[in-house]
Amino acid sequence: MRRVKFSSRWQHGYSMTEAFIHFLWKFKLYRAQGLCTTMGSALKVLSAGFHNKDSGPDFFDARLYIDDTLWAGNVEIHVRSSDWYAHGHTSDSAYDNVILHVVYMDDKPVLRSDGTPLPTLQINKFLPAGVEEHYTELLQSHTPIPCGSRISTMPALHLQNWFYRLLIERLEEKSKDVYRFLQETRGSWDDTFYILLARNFGFKVNALPFELLARSLPQQLLAKNKDNALAVEALIFGQAGFLGEDYPGDDYLLKMRAEYLFLQRKYGLKPLEKHLWKFLRMRPRNFPSVRLAQFSALVQQSSHLFSKVIALESTKLLSDLFTDIKVNPYWRSHFRPGVPGPETSGNLGKTSVYNLLLNSVALIIFSYGRHTGNNSLVERALSLIESMPFELNHITGLFTQIGIEARGAHCSQALIQLKKEYCDKKNCLNCAIGAKLLIQHK
Repeated sequence: MRRVKFSSRWQHGYSMTEAFIHFLWKFKLYRAQGLCTTMGSALKVLSAGFHNKDSGPDFFDARLYIDDTLWAGNVEIHVRSSDWYAHGHTSDSAYDNVILHVVYMDDKPVLRSDGTPLPTLQINKFLPAGVEEHYTELLQSHTPIPCGSRISTMPALHLQNWFYRLLIERLEEKSKDVYRFLQETRGSWDDTFYILLARNFGFKVNALPFELLARSLPQQLLAKNKDNALAVEALIFGQAGFLGEDYPGDDYLLKMRAEYLFLQRKYGLKPLEKHLWKFLRMRPRNFPSVRLAQFSALVQQSSHLFSKVIALESTKLLSDLFTDIKVNPYWRSHFRPGVPGPETSGNLGKTSVYNLLLNSVALIIFSYGRHTGNNSLVERALSLIESMPFELNHITGLFTQIGIEARGAHCSQALIQLKKEYCDKKNCLNCAIGAKLLIQHK
C-alpha cells in the first residue's frame, strides 16, 4: 500500500482547498521545467483554459502537450484524485472531455468511463518555494488585515485600480436593496428613493424603524397634507408611535396628538410600536425624535426629490437639499418629545449630510444609471462620492494605521468593502492584493 506523506503545515489544522489549486493552475504558479504527469509523461501547458464557475469541469478549452501529443479540452481540479469518484464524475458525460486531472494528492488512479487512465498532475510537487507557506500565513493570520504587513509593498497604481473595482462592487451590492424596493413599489423610483432616504435617516441604529415608518406612511399621503406643517409632522410622529400617550402641559405635542388622531381615523393608519426606536448610548443630536423632526422638515420643504437629485450635478446643490431645511422651533429645544433640553439649531450636521449623500443620493443615482443604461449618471454618482471626505471609522482606521493613504469617500468605501468581503472572509485568492502577493512568489 502506498503511503501518503503530509507536510507539517497541513498537520496543524490547515486544510488544502480546491480554490487554492484553481489559483495555482490559473496563474501557472508551478515550475514549468520538468513538469510531468503522475505516470511520468512530459507535460507542457500552452493555455490553462477559461475558469468555469458554473457546473461542469473547472476549466474549459485548455491546451497542452502530453509527451509529443497536443491535447485540447477541459481540466478538472480536486484536492485528492479520489474526489473524482466521490463527486460522481465517472458517470457524468460532462466530464468525458477532461484531458487533465490536477490534484494536490494523488491517492487513487482515475479511469475514464472507457477504462483508459486519466492523465494526472500532482501539482504540489512542482510548486516554487514560498507559495504554500505564504498562503498558509494569510489564512492562519489572526490580524484584522491578513496581509497588513505587506500591503505597503503594493504599487500605488495597482491599489488605485483595485480600490476603484471595490467601490463599484460595493455600490452594486448596495443596489440590490434599491432594486428590491423598486420591485416592491411596482417600478416607482420616487417611492423607492423615499423609502431609501427614510431608512438612511435612521443612520444604521434606527434604519429599520425608519424604513417601516416610510412603508406605513406613503409619500402620496404626506403630499396631500403638505400645506399643513402640523399635519405632516403629526403624521410622521404619530405613525412612529410617539403620539400614543398624553403629554400634559406640552401644548405643541397635544396639538400634534389631536391632529394625528383625526388623520389616523381619516386614513385608517396603524402606527409603529414606540419601543422599536433606540435611544440607548446615542448622542442627543442623533436621537430618533430629532431625526424624525429633520425628516419631517425635509418632507415639508421639498418636492419631487428623486427628480431633483437626478437633475442636480453640483455636490453643493445636492448638499443644500439637506442643509437648508428648517426644523420646527419646538425641536430646537427638545431632543425627546416632552423633555426640554439645551437650545440647538436642530439641523443636520455636515457628517450626517455626507452620510445621506453617500448612502442615499449617490446610491440612487448609480442604481438608476445602471438600471437605465445611462453611464453618465453612473459617472456622476462616482464623482459625487469622490468629492466627499474620507470616512474615518474603526474599519478605515485599520488601513490608515498600516500606511494606506486616506483620500476621499471613494477610498473609504473601497476599504470597507475590502475588509468585509475579503479580509474578514479570508478571500485572499480573489483579492487583487492577496493574489499579487502570492504571484510574486512565483
